[in-house]
Amino acid sequence: MSVEGIKNFSEEAVLNNIQNNYDGSVINAGPTINHNCSFNPLDKVVELYERLVLAEKEKVEYLEKLLKGK
Repeated sequence: MSVEGIKNFSEEAVLNNIQNNYDGSVINAGPTINHNCSFNPLDKVVELYERLVLAEKEKVEYLEKLLKGK
């Protein structure tokens, strides 16, 4: 911090700066949550289920091979 910054310090200016730098700030608007996802969460759920189905298929194939070997 510079000497000029300390000499010219103003609590009002600091509060004004903080309020103006918060994106989407609205006084008394309640909680605002903006996650800005770069992916579609539903696509991730579908991808997860597809991987689970594939794992189950591989497990069934493995168990069938074990049964045929007996």
